[in-house]
Amino acid sequence: MDEDDRELIELLKKDGKIKIKKLARKLGLPMSTVHHKVKMLEERGYIKKYSAIPDYRKLGLPISAFLMITVDQVRPQENVAADIKKLPRVEETYIITGTYDILAKVRVKDIDEMNDLVVKNLRNIKGVDKTITSIVLKEII
Repeated sequence: MDEDDRELIELLKKDGKIKIKKLARKLGLPMSTVHHKVKMLEERGYIKKYSAIPDYRKLGLPISAFLMITVDQVRPQENVAADIKKLPRVEETYIITGTYDILAKVRVKDIDEMNDLVVKNLRNIKGVDKTITSIVLKEII
């Protein structure tokens, strides 16, 4: 991987739909070289996938939050995290170090849905000990 590859990845992170012609112009490389580099980065696993960033307000999911979860060690953290990931509205789940064991990112339509997610669903997963919910005030994309 060279500096052009790193710059190419940064450009694709900002706009996954950017055209090869525009990438070539920004990198100062021939289109065929850029096309080959993109394919190589995909094949070698440097680029895992492309995705869209939706406008969650327009989708009716204006509230996002991070849930910090401690596990009571009755079950392996990986199993608890996998169960949490299966819950509706859970976007991302991570096993982390520090005071908490798991971090989950969620998006919901309102506080009532957040309450149901945490109280009725999350806290009923075997192995979940304590939870802390931090509501996102402003998202910077």
